Amino acid sequence: MNHSSNSLTSLTLAWLGLLALTGVSLLLGSMLHGQMWLPLLVAGILWLKAWIVIRYFIEADTTHGFIRKVLYGFIGITPLCIALLG
Repeated sequence: MNHSSNSLTSLTLAWLGLLALTGVSLLLGSMLHGQMWLPLLVAGILWLKAWIVIRYFIEADTTHGFIRKVLYGFIGITPLCIALLG
């Protein structure tokens, strides 16, 4: 298997993972509507989805160190704000 098909396979799996997490989010949102700990679960799923996007589609590991820190900081702060405000 060459590099381009390897890359396509990992991107496809990442995309399918994002779709699965979106489906799980919708299901949990309808089943657990109004539960006190739902914002924590939503924040966790948001963090995981953002990590997948940053790692596989934005390729943050290949960017300048400052950009990488900003991206990972953003995906750390955003779910934290959702958890605190939820």
